[in-house]
Amino acid sequence: MDIVAPYLLLPFLLLLALGVPIAFSLSLASAVFLLFSGTRIPVTVLASEMYGAVDSFALLALPTFVLAGELLNRCELTDKLVEFCRQLVGWLRGGLAHVTILFAMLLSGITGSTLGDAATMAPIFVPSMIREKYPREFAGAVVASASVVGAIIPPSIPLVVIGAQLGISIGGLLLGGILPGIVVGIALMIASYIAARWGGYGTIHPFGGLVPLARSTAVAAPVLLIPVLLLGGMLSGVFSPTEAGTVTVLYTIVVGTVVYRTLSVAGLVNALRATAWVTASALIIMASAVVLGRIMTFHRVPQALVELMLSHTQNKIVLLLLVVGLFIIVGMFMDAMANMVILGPLLYPLCVQVIGMHPIQYGMFLMVGLLLGVLTPPVGMVLFIVAPIARLSIERLSLAVLPLRALEFGILFIIATVPELTLTLPRLAGYVH
Repeated sequence: MDIVAPYLLLPFLLLLALGVPIAFSLSLASAVFLLFSGTRIPVTVLASEMYGAVDSFALLALPTFVLAGELLNRCELTDKLVEFCRQLVGWLRGGLAHVTILFAMLLSGITGSTLGDAATMAPIFVPSMIREKYPREFAGAVVASASVVGAIIPPSIPLVVIGAQLGISIGGLLLGGILPGIVVGIALMIASYIAARWGGYGTIHPFGGLVPLARSTAVAAPVLLIPVLLLGGMLSGVFSPTEAGTVTVLYTIVVGTVVYRTLSVAGLVNALRATAWVTASALIIMASAVVLGRIMTFHRVPQALVELMLSHTQNKIVLLLLVVGLFIIVGMFMDAMANMVILGPLLYPLCVQVIGMHPIQYGMFLMVGLLLGVLTPPVGMVLFIVAPIARLSIERLSLAVLPLRALEFGILFIIATVPELTLTLPRLAGYVH
């Protein structure tokens, strides 16, 4: 730590403070360390490690999952999913809140992106909820909190990155996200029901009947089958997670062009362009962060962190609280993806070897904990997406989202302390022995 702090961490924090993009802050800080710290690590490591970080077959799942989500967004399928959700749960107390959360769960089984889900849901549901006499704060909080489900239920872009970086089975991680994602969604729906009932929020709609429900289900069925196809193929061993992404893309193209006839050539080209942008952004952050992580590992920073924490306490619950506190702090200043790549190797020895988490369980704990940073100002990107649409200040939305965020932190502790929530489905599929 004697040379890591002044030559690596300090330049990194200074570059961030100056507004340098995260990927360049990471790589430049690593270059400063290699050039001026007197370390035994050769400078050529910067290039070789960056290349090695992205030279992975498993990472091929990343652009395919992104492309599938982009294609579906351009097939104008949101109206069909919204109508299905309205018919299924819109008649409950707090109906639009339930529709929002269920829509987020279904959309997450297609896109795998928290920010993408927030950008899709906010313009649809926030104005609708305000028109139906839900408070602006409640409407914004529900949409912001529900968007976190986007990266938990597979396909999940962050889980692909975590699995590729830490050498954890990507198939196991993707399957491990299903039950936690469903639990988060159900918990948010219960909280919304209680809030709507106590506060008298929203308009109560009658149940439309089985015929409209069946009709909306039939219209949305080709989209609803995508998660079934994806997960069924992985569970049965028909295809790997990487191949699953390709199958999903092909299926989406067929659905968009043959079934719904809403996917045009221009839409396909735009989807490919957006996929290239998102994939390149994620990979350059990952490549840069991996170098920084390798340097810290070489200089035994993870071991020093473990020893520091154990010198104060050996109670596993207290250690978990310290880790979650770290998640909250770093989430206030840095992007969740960069945090996952930097902190993943750093906290692995503590969480797996000391606290006793399974690697798949740790991957899920890491991702969910850091994703909650998207709800933490001043860098909470979901807040910046939802607040202008709800016509709220970041401060008001941050306060409004606190109860639902506290609920999600409660589920994070369940993920960390109840292994079966994460490991049941991977075990059934043979990823856990």
